[in-house]
Amino acid sequence: MVNNKVHIVAGWLRNIANRPNAINTPISPTDIVNIRDGISEIIYTYKNEHSLICEHIAKEKECLFVNQMAGYVQFTTINPFVLGQMLECLDLLSADIQKKSIVSCDMWGYIHPNIIKVSQKLYADGHYANAAEDAFIEINDRVKKLYKKLNPTSAKIPDGDAAMTTVFSPNSPMIKVCDISTDTGMNEQKGLMFMLQGAMSALRNPKAHSNITISKDDAMRRIMYASMLMYKIDDAIAYSQIQE
Repeated sequence: MVNNKVHIVAGWLRNIANRPNAINTPISPTDIVNIRDGISEIIYTYKNEHSLICEHIAKEKECLFVNQMAGYVQFTTINPFVLGQMLECLDLLSADIQKKSIVSCDMWGYIHPNIIKVSQKLYADGHYANAAEDAFIEINDRVKKLYKKLNPTSAKIPDGDAAMTTVFSPNSPMIKVCDISTDTGMNEQKGLMFMLQGAMSALRNPKAHSNITISKDDAMRRIMYASMLMYKIDDAIAYSQIQE
């Protein structure tokens, strides 16, 4: 869904453009503040995903209004040339956001239901780091529950990469992804364990790494990877004939 602020600011500017003698009509200080604040919010929201358009919008913002004098009275009008460019940029941004939103909606059809349950709303609300983090937390929680089911007398349940190693170890797996009596099967078992270990170590908690920014696209890539791992766990559970 296109961010409502883009529509609101574009609407304000079009209302100004449609006024009679808009070039010479003074603009109220309240309208100027609202428009500038709205543009700043748009730039802040979309600067990472739509950097080029936002750079143009930021430049145009600085010269959108013109201070004029009539006798001893100072007033502010719109710069008609910049107004046209600003509206064009906002329309392009709106279309680009809409396009990415449609693509994102289509992608969710390929995502594992368990991941959709914990990540889709966070992602839609713009909480990209949380959406990515919760996808891998869901994997961790699922594997820990499987461990507890298969080893109910255990006093301690392993967590994170330790849980992945314990449950999917090719040497003594609690859950097999395939026949590990062959080299191919052993490699597949190892591969799943290593992928799960790596996900827990590198991707489970992106917010803990202060120098890492999770963009919308990066979050979706992580969610898709978590989904693939979750489907691989499905396959292993089915092969091992385990009831969750």
